[in-house]
Amino acid sequence: MTSRRSFIQAASMGRSSKLNVLILITDDQRADTIAAWGNSNILTPNLDKLVRRGVSFRNCYNQGGTQGAVCIASRAMLLSGKSLWRATSPKGLDGPLLPERFAEAGYRSFISGKWHNGAALLNRSFQAGGLIHLGGMGPQINPKLQKFGDARDIERVGRATPLIAESLKGFLRESSRSQEPFFAYCAFTAPHDPREAAGADLKLYQSRELPLPRPWFPAPPLDNGEIDIRDENVVPAPRTQQQCQSELASYYALITELDRHIGEILATLETTGQLSNTIIVFAGDNGLALGAHGLMGKQSMYEHSLRVPLIMAGPGIQARTELQPMYLYEVYGRLCQQLKLATPTGVEKPGAPLYFGYRDFQRSVRIGERKMSWSKQLREQYDLASDPYEERNLWGSSKAWAESEFLAAQELAKAHFSDPVSHNN
Repeated sequence: MTSRRSFIQAASMGRSSKLNVLILITDDQRADTIAAWGNSNILTPNLDKLVRRGVSFRNCYNQGGTQGAVCIASRAMLLSGKSLWRATSPKGLDGPLLPERFAEAGYRSFISGKWHNGAALLNRSFQAGGLIHLGGMGPQINPKLQKFGDARDIERVGRATPLIAESLKGFLRESSRSQEPFFAYCAFTAPHDPREAAGADLKLYQSRELPLPRPWFPAPPLDNGEIDIRDENVVPAPRTQQQCQSELASYYALITELDRHIGEILATLETTGQLSNTIIVFAGDNGLALGAHGLMGKQSMYEHSLRVPLIMAGPGIQARTELQPMYLYEVYGRLCQQLKLATPTGVEKPGAPLYFGYRDFQRSVRIGERKMSWSKQLREQYDLASDPYEERNLWGSSKAWAESEFLAAQELAKAHFSDPVSHNN
């Protein structure tokens, strides 16, 4: 419950007593890249502070994707509050998207950074914006960004992360003088490749041998049907440990740069008197392999590609760790509930077994801590309780579970989520 002090502080500055909302989303950030969550090899002091004052959702999942650019589907789900196959259907984004719902409630909506769902939808969804990256990938150095409302891509001098962050900070300073509450969506392009890390940040990680993601292989031991794709050719297989450690060092360096600018964003909220009156959501759009299972990308049903970081902090939210599995698209409904807004009818609630998919040939279902995946002609089973890195495939062994139980759960999930695929390869 929001404290009386927060309301008094907001009123004294001439602003609405409604809570603001700030969503910070990163691109391709694994769930295990926050120091406060147990990764002692990465520096994320500002995300650590957010962890200490908010809810850490340690089992948050992107449900999958319908094409190689998994982040398109992930962002569509987050913005619509709908599951994978509904959000990516022809009319999946017709309903009020998250920023539109808050605009209906009297919030001023703003965007800065990456938008991966089309220009028309961008202009429909937000009332204002800063520097925008409309496409998928982009360089970290001198990126081409356009101003909101101006379709011209112009090369901006500098690094993408600080440019996007500064664009947001300008809006936050302006909003402190407004009587309207704000809904701000800031989407960074880091740590997506090309992993052009800043020299000072990179030096923090080049001086030591970083543990590689488990289980590391130089090439995929199994063919899941998507091993010859752009993400996998960033560093073509077979890869050496040295190549993957170099990629990991750059990846961590980009996240440390992100963390520093997130700290500056939080400092801007604090100095403008808005931190105590703002709900902050930090999330990634999907995970990444970076050598795990011999893969580099996110086009798989493994935990390293499906799980994403999610933290929510702010008034009325008690610091804790939440282990109950959830989908990233549930953020829509949770924000409406937290802000006491009516949730649109199209926004989905959790239900059915945990279910994931990629294109039309990878599917996975989880029953408790037991997980089964199907891809092309492959079958995989993992006990996540004893094998969280999915290193021991139980399929075909004496410890394998009956496939029929998972097939029955899959049929329930297919019906619940309107998955059009009618068979397993």
